[in-house]
Amino acid sequence: METIELTRKELYHIVWSTTLSKLTQQYAYTNDGIKKICKQYEVPMPDGSYWSKLKFNKKFKKEKLNPVFNSVDKIILAIREEGNPINIDNTPLTIRTKEIESDPKAPLIVPEKLTKPDILIQNTKSYHQSRKNKDFVRNDKLDIVHIYVEEANYNRALNIMDSFIKLLRHRGHSFRRDRNNYGPKIVAYDVEFSWNIREKTKRILSDKIYETATYIPTGILILQIGESFRAKEWVDGATKLENRLSKVVAKIELDALKELEWREECRIHRIQEAEKEKLRKEFQAKRDIELLNTKDLFKLAEYHNKANIIRDYISRIENQEPDNNQESTELIEWIKWAKDKADWLDPLVNKNDELLNEKDKEDFTNQKQTSNSFYRY
Repeated sequence: METIELTRKELYHIVWSTTLSKLTQQYAYTNDGIKKICKQYEVPMPDGSYWSKLKFNKKFKKEKLNPVFNSVDKIILAIREEGNPINIDNTPLTIRTKEIESDPKAPLIVPEKLTKPDILIQNTKSYHQSRKNKDFVRNDKLDIVHIYVEEANYNRALNIMDSFIKLLRHRGHSFRRDRNNYGPKIVAYDVEFSWNIREKTKRILSDKIYETATYIPTGILILQIGESFRAKEWVDGATKLENRLSKVVAKIELDALKELEWREECRIHRIQEAEKEKLRKEFQAKRDIELLNTKDLFKLAEYHNKANIIRDYISRIENQEPDNNQESTELIEWIKWAKDKADWLDPLVNKNDELLNEKDKEDFTNQKQTSNSFYRY
């Protein structure tokens, strides 16, 4: 979209020399949009009586522009393209609605009579006629539109839904049953919407005790999109449903795009959480290995320490003076046996033993001290 750059002084001269209606024709803004820009840049605007006083050469007071402005004196305005009714300060719903309405091929007019009805409308009309027969049997496999109105308003509802379906198909959307085989649902950008049209009723309380209230049809039609707390309803009013179909379709498309954004955020979140979980498991696996290796290190150090305790004990035995100044054969053999056991226990030597194994080392080093207390019951 083409733009123009103005100063505050230039904008001031424009708004005091051109009416708002002409400004909205030149620039892609609504009346309120231009007023907000003037307020943002502290540019005074004429009141409603200014233009009539100017037209009839009456006296008026022109508010002066304050030259002091505590921000950048640079204003960018979007120029309106010829034939483009969209204002950049409109809401997304208004912009999307105008886009639909500006499409010359869009089927926006609801005819008084059905003309080449959509297959869903054909099914619905056939189903409605079949219900009047005594031998009627419901066909759950037939895709029909859900219409809950009195007979007097049925044709009008059928015409509205036919145009609504055709507009949705023109916009590239489709219909299908959901995973529970309910439907047909509107499918916009692969997002499903429930939909129906019904007649508003008025509740009349009974004058008699113990009698329930009655509900009288009002002729006011309601088009509902969605279900439960997320449902959106369009009700007949000053503007009939026939003239609001473009806004309904625009709302469906925007909600579908919002749903897709949410799905993408969820997908990215799941990927991030999966990556976090992967890193957590990798860290836990490394930690488990590290803990196991550390325990093994501590165990080997403990074996070595206890082997040295045995060697120290053997050394003390050897340094003792024998009573007969001669070591007995039994003592010599015991010392050799004890040194072999120290070498078997010491991981730095790790001497093989014919009778003992690694499990025996753990049993020796993890021996619990027995209590000398009495038996306890």
